[in-house]
Amino acid sequence: MKSIYKLQSSSRHNSAFVHNVDENSPYLDRNKPDSEMSIAYHAIRQYWKPYTEHYVVPKLTLRSSDDGKKNYIFDFSSSLSPFYVFSEKAADILTHILKPRGQFLEVNTESKRKSFIGYYPTNPLKNCLDMERSVYEKYEKGLVIRRTVLIGKNITDEYLFSIEEDISAVFVTEKFKNLIEESGLIGFDFSREIELS
Repeated sequence: MKSIYKLQSSSRHNSAFVHNVDENSPYLDRNKPDSEMSIAYHAIRQYWKPYTEHYVVPKLTLRSSDDGKKNYIFDFSSSLSPFYVFSEKAADILTHILKPRGQFLEVNTESKRKSFIGYYPTNPLKNCLDMERSVYEKYEKGLVIRRTVLIGKNITDEYLFSIEEDISAVFVTEKFKNLIEESGLIGFDFSREIELS
């Protein structure tokens, strides 16, 4: 097994999307904390199951990059993980990988020139978390994993996967990383390599 990485976007020079829960948003619920009204929270509560009739198109707005710039040059945003946003260009290049492993979902952005689409993975692998070497806390609705160690021999996907034990992270292989780099897509960050046992 070669390297595995956490799927994440780079914020150093790239903007990202945030979910704008305003007064007209169907996600607004004054009885819940703000963190429970975002599409990221709803995606976590899906537990890797496909969205059906309950999906409401989220209105996404742009967040500045770490260097203070706002633009739509990026092809990928993971700021709402485990709900991801790809540019139409990235979705076209990666459709043969993404479509069999999850679902594309409509998003609403303020971009006039560039189209974006949401993506939610639905392919969790079983028995991939090394429970002895990983660091995590147990909560009523699942684990919060502080340090992830994966069992290499149990990873059967060539490109992109989630694991049953972690309700918020998605991982990619070196093959996926190479494809992104060869395609020239902007905004991916492969600096977080995952330890394997």
